Amino acid sequence: MPGAWRNPLQWLRGSTRAPAPGAMDAAYRRALVSVLDRDYDAAEQDLRAIVEADSGQIEAYLALARVYRQRGEIGRAIRLHQNLVLRTDVAAPWRNLALRGLAEDFHGGGFLERAVAAYEEVVRESPDDEESRDALVQLLCESRSPERALELLPRRWRGGDRGLEGRLWLQAAEIAHQEGRADDARKAIRRSLKRAPEAAKAWILAGELEAERGRSKRALEHWRKAAELDRRGAAGLYPRIQSGFAATEDSRGFETFLRARLDVSPDDFAARLALARALSERGELDGAVGELKRVLDVDPEQPEALAALGRLQAAAGRDAEAAETFRRLIDVAERRGWFRAREWAVE
Repeated sequence: MPGAWRNPLQWLRGSTRAPAPGAMDAAYRRALVSVLDRDYDAAEQDLRAIVEADSGQIEAYLALARVYRQRGEIGRAIRLHQNLVLRTDVAAPWRNLALRGLAEDFHGGGFLERAVAAYEEVVRESPDDEESRDALVQLLCESRSPERALELLPRRWRGGDRGLEGRLWLQAAEIAHQEGRADDARKAIRRSLKRAPEAAKAWILAGELEAERGRSKRALEHWRKAAELDRRGAAGLYPRIQSGFAATEDSRGFETFLRARLDVSPDDFAARLALARALSERGELDGAVGELKRVLDVDPEQPEALAALGRLQAAAGRDAEAAETFRRLIDVAERRGWFRAREWAVE
C-alpha cells in the first residue's frame, strides 16, 4: 500500500504481525538517510518502529542509542545501552558494541571513570579488540591515569608510536612531581625522554627536577635543550635560563646565549626583549634601548617593547621621549580595544 509506512510507528502498533522484510529494510534505509540529513527526530521514529515490531533487531537499538547521543540525550542513550548489556539474548558481538556505545555515552557525558570501566569490561571480554584498547588508553591518558594506560599500551604502539608512550611517561612524571614523589618523577621523566627526546615539555620538567636537587648546570642544559626544540615557546623559558646562568655564576652567559639565538633568528622578539632586559639590569641602558628600537623597527606597535622603552627613557631622564613613547603605547592599547581612552580626552 503506498504511504503505509509514512508513519511506521502507528502502522506497526496496529499490526498483529511483524512487517514484511521489504518494509523493515525500507525503514532502515529511511533512518540512515535521516541521520545523514541530521533529521534525528525522523530517524528515531523509524528506528523505534523497527524495535517495537521486533525486539530482536539489536542493530536498530544500537542505532537508536546513537541517535539519542547525537541529539544530546545522553541519559536515554545510557539507559538503552545498559538494557542491551543486561539482556541475556544478546550475542557477544552485539554486547561488545553495546558496551562500547555505553563507554562513549559516559565519555560524552563527562563521566570519565565510568567510561573507563565500560571500556575495561570490553577489553576483558574481547582482548583482541584493538579499537577498544586504543580508546581505553586514550581515556586513561585523559583522566590522568598514565600508569594504567602504560600497562595496556598495545605492543604495536610501543614499537610504532613511541611519542604516545613518551607523553604517558611525562604525565606520570608530572603527577609524581606534584605529589612530591621526586624519585618517581625522575625515573618517569628519564623514560619519557628515552622514548620521545624531541618533547620540549619533558626537558623543561627534567630541568626543574635537577634544579630542585641543586644541580644548576644540569638544569640549565635541559632548559637550553627545550628552547632549541621549541623556538616559539622559548620566551617562557628565558627567565629559567637566566636564573640557571646566575646559579652557575656565569654573568655573561645569558647574554651570549641570547645573542647566539638572535644570530640564527634575528626576528625572535622574545629573545631581543630578554636581551634588552638583561642589558638594562646590568646598567647598559643605551644597549637596552638599542635592542628595543630594533624590535620597534620591525613592529612599531609591539606593546611590551614600547612599555620597556618608555620606562628606560624615563629612568634616563629623557622625559619628552618617554612621554611620546607612552603616548604611542596608549594609542596601541586603544586601537586594540584594551580600554576606551578617548572618552576621557580633554578638548
